[in-house]
Amino acid sequence: MKKVRKEVDNQIFRELFFASPIAGYLCDKDGFLKAYNPAAISLWERQPEIGKERWSGAFAIFYVDGRPMPAEKSPMAMVLAGKEDRTGEELVIQRPDGTQRIVLVFPKLIYAATGDLIGVYTALVDITEYKQYEEKQAMLSEIVQSSDDAIVSKNLEGIIMSWNTGAERIFGYSEQEIIGKSINTLIPNYLRTEEETIIREIKAGRKVDHYQTIRRTKSGKEIPISLTISPMRNKQGQVIGASKIARDISDKIQREQTIQFHAQKLETLHAIGKVISEKLDTPSIIQTVIDSTTHLASADVGLCFYRVSDELGSSKLSVSVAAHGNGGDYDNLHLDEGIIHTIFAGENVVKFDDVCEAAHILSLFNTKEGAKAPRIRHCLAIPIRAADKLLIGAMFFGYAQAEVFKTADEDMMRNIASLVAVTLDNARLFEEVNALNLKKNEFIALASHELKTPLTTIKGYLQILERSEIDQVGRRFLTKALKQLERINALIAELLDISKIEAGKLSFHFERFDMSEMVLDVVETFHFSSQTHTIFVNNIHGDYTVIADRQRMEQVIINLITNAIKYSPNANNVYVTLESSLREVSVQVKDEGMGMSRDQQEKVFTRFYQVEGTSKMTGLGLGLYLSKEIIERHGGHIGVNSQLGQGSTFYFSIPREQEL
Repeated sequence: MKKVRKEVDNQIFRELFFASPIAGYLCDKDGFLKAYNPAAISLWERQPEIGKERWSGAFAIFYVDGRPMPAEKSPMAMVLAGKEDRTGEELVIQRPDGTQRIVLVFPKLIYAATGDLIGVYTALVDITEYKQYEEKQAMLSEIVQSSDDAIVSKNLEGIIMSWNTGAERIFGYSEQEIIGKSINTLIPNYLRTEEETIIREIKAGRKVDHYQTIRRTKSGKEIPISLTISPMRNKQGQVIGASKIARDISDKIQREQTIQFHAQKLETLHAIGKVISEKLDTPSIIQTVIDSTTHLASADVGLCFYRVSDELGSSKLSVSVAAHGNGGDYDNLHLDEGIIHTIFAGENVVKFDDVCEAAHILSLFNTKEGAKAPRIRHCLAIPIRAADKLLIGAMFFGYAQAEVFKTADEDMMRNIASLVAVTLDNARLFEEVNALNLKKNEFIALASHELKTPLTTIKGYLQILERSEIDQVGRRFLTKALKQLERINALIAELLDISKIEAGKLSFHFERFDMSEMVLDVVETFHFSSQTHTIFVNNIHGDYTVIADRQRMEQVIINLITNAIKYSPNANNVYVTLESSLREVSVQVKDEGMGMSRDQQEKVFTRFYQVEGTSKMTGLGLGLYLSKEIIERHGGHIGVNSQLGQGSTFYFSIPREQEL
């Protein structure tokens, strides 16, 4: 009966041994393998030969520090030798493919019923994944603790569960102080609803990324932060809390504000420079400048005194005022010019910390009784000096608050004062140029009129001579004299047109006519007057009806054909081509002459310009300038395409209808 029970027990132990998920094997008292279970095969990834291999079925074994471990030094051998108990020791086993696993070794001596030692049973627990997880967690913990950002975790009730050194640095609470407290400890009262929204998103498994908000430190200071919040899940995938990464963005916002301030300053300076370059009305410019500068300098009141000349040439001191917010009444402001010179005697910038101590400055900012305006306590005064250092004006900025006054950007306002000085200099020069220009136009008109009278008389005498009996030589010189007279008349007409254009008095008479008929009429006159060139007209048939000044358009086409002949002395042909569309009519005049460079093409429509190498050719260089003005006054466009040595094509187009 005992024998049967023993066999049953042995069978049970055998089945448990082979069914165990724990790798196990048996060695006899000499260390030779006697048996091992499938879990051991899976761990070793090999099947060692029974009775031939000793102490372990692994391909090789190592200490945890990587040193090879001799088989006789293994925990199994040491236990069997009775030298020491090595239960629970870690070692590393190597598989045939070179991979390694970390295991805990549990060797146990086996005795027979008689008490004799028969071998050792060893269980191997694979802890590789646990060790990797442990190392990963240690690494993550080190990363979290070394991060400059606050890394915090909380449960779904908002209770803080973890707190790193970054959080302690940013918020001021130690880990012992804050763990177990509500996250609302960090949230200002007026932002408490944010937490409800965040928890709702986290419960839904959604991440809250780069959310900018405000949080409160232990000292009560509110700081701007950027939050990234992610759901935390358990092994079953259920959301159990949230991890937060908070970054203090105070420095970033301050940098952005500084950049924005400098960008605004540059934008204002650019706008002021643009106004100065585009406008000619000095009071308007100064008002724009003082408005912009007062705003940029955060001043409550800005005043700009400057000298201007009236129509009679005498100068006076004017003032422009900018008052932000509840500005007072600053009408009838006056500042004695001698006081300005006294203020800036040898000084570039003058600061009045208390205007009450400077009566002449205080009087500038006094407003009418009852006016709602801030009381000015401080003043920054900037001189306006011309290029020759002569004092020509001054800017005064009044401040009610000392803090703003002390941080005023003096360099920026000094630069603006320099721009104002340029404005006043430009205004003075513009007035002088206008006066000279007016005298020039008057001279041209008078000279043209005075020249035309004797020229008309001379032409009459020559025409009388032409009808008289004179010899062949006399008639030839008479013809030349009449031709030169016509040339002088044409030059005078051009000068008059230039004068009228500059005075804005060049008149136009618009009528409906056929551009192609007018071109043919002009070309016909050249057939009789030009003995050197043949003029071809292309694409003459079509609808070329326009509303324009016929006489002025003739003037343009005559100019273009005359130039084409003049600047192609070694060629014989000129080509005129017409084109039309629903809205425009275009004319092209092409020659086979010397052509022009890119630089010459850019200058050819300017006044008095003549192409290099053509100084012996007649003309003042006004024809193309006049043509450009005429075409642009018709709302059209004129241009040229050319290459050196390959001729030039001048073209223009005008709308069919004029906006009268």
